[in-house]
Amino acid sequence: MMLFLKRIGFVVLVFIGMSMLVSWGSLWALRQSSFYKPSFLVHALPETTFDYIVLGASTGLTTLNTQVIDSMLHTNGVNLSMDDTSLSSQYLMLQHFLAQGKTTKVCVLAPSVKDYDVRTNELSGNDYRFLPYINTPYVLDYYKQFKGVDAKVLAYSRWFPMLGVSYYNVELFYPSLVALMQPEKRNRFDATGNYVYPESKKTSSLLNDLKPITLNFKNPYLYKIKALCQANDIDVICYISPMEGKKVIVSSAGFSVINHSDLLTDSKYFFDAIHVDAKGRQLASEQFTNDFKALRE
Repeated sequence: MMLFLKRIGFVVLVFIGMSMLVSWGSLWALRQSSFYKPSFLVHALPETTFDYIVLGASTGLTTLNTQVIDSMLHTNGVNLSMDDTSLSSQYLMLQHFLAQGKTTKVCVLAPSVKDYDVRTNELSGNDYRFLPYINTPYVLDYYKQFKGVDAKVLAYSRWFPMLGVSYYNVELFYPSLVALMQPEKRNRFDATGNYVYPESKKTSSLLNDLKPITLNFKNPYLYKIKALCQANDIDVICYISPMEGKKVIVSSAGFSVINHSDLLTDSKYFFDAIHVDAKGRQLASEQFTNDFKALRE
């Protein structure tokens, strides 16, 4: 019986050891690649100084085309937005950006519109993408502040990486194999961090009666981002992306705002209710460029 238990124990230890080794290898492969935005920032952007960066969710990712902005203003910007993230995630991305020794003159915030007024932040759906950097204090502290199984799994991965890699196996383990074979491959964004939805198949329909939405800028992470930017001589511009059939009214002072909520008044420019399509992105990016230039002058 004792011999049997020893053999079982040995097998368990070997299994744990192999799992740890594979997990470390997976996170290492992702760190060396450009697959997700956190590692893309480290490996695919040799520049240390940018004129502006875009931090946001899927709306920022698909609305502001930095290639259009840069071609019109002769600037150097990058889109660090990630889909399915919140202002807390964007604060973490700003920390990550600064931790790499990079600087920018302007931080353009482009989160989900309703996120501006969220009072209690939760772990976002794609925050696991920072797991390859779990050994950095700011990433570990970020995970530790949240409650719930997902947050605990990510935080405990600091000591047992197999927890996070196995829990997010589809999002981490399989992409790590792709990253190992194609380290330059990116996950649905181009060389400057942008992504676009295809042209909408919607028929032209004018949006006349726009539903008003009032924002008061209550999210505590908005103020954390502002404080971190002030500490690093970075100007903050809050961007409100186009919305189908809605108009945002900003009642909060103390922030520079470019409000494009009612910029596009035809449904044919929208992929869905909160995302523009390729045509809408072109128009929004051009208008943003003009407003951005006017705001900076």
